[in-house]
Amino acid sequence: MFKPLAALIAALTISVPAVAKVDPGTVNLLQTLNEYGVSIQYNPSDCGSGFMGRYNTRKVMTLCYRGAPTASDHDTVRHETAHFLQHCASIQRGEPGLNPLAVNPTKRNHWVTSVLKPSQVRRIKSSYSPTVHQIELEAFAMAQHYTANDLIKYIKAWCIKP
Repeated sequence: MFKPLAALIAALTISVPAVAKVDPGTVNLLQTLNEYGVSIQYNPSDCGSGFMGRYNTRKVMTLCYRGAPTASDHDTVRHETAHFLQHCASIQRGEPGLNPLAVNPTKRNHWVTSVLKPSQVRRIKSSYSPTVHQIELEAFAMAQHYTANDLIKYIKAWCIKP
């Protein structure tokens, strides 16, 4: 499907929501991330260390993969893009690190629980430190709710090109 980008996409760190979907906008999303200064590492040697995708505030996204991209791989790109957006929002607000995009915790939690099933919320909370629950819950909900093209629009709204 993506020929030159087939090896670019990664699977989620924990169980993928049942609604993970192949997204035709993923290639454009990866190109947009690059335009906004995100360095994407594809399948580096530490991919076997128990994760399948990650983003850090040095604007480095790591994607681990095997074979042709699956719905889970597309979901991972959207999830890690959500973390990039959280980083962009933090920069815009003058805050360090990653923080949720939605600043109102009541509204954010209501939205997250309207998108994710209770079993997904429990699985996420059991897989991550409590210090990152809000960041991860929002990122999983964004990956499930938004398309790659939606996320491109958010990148253009929140992030600054280098």
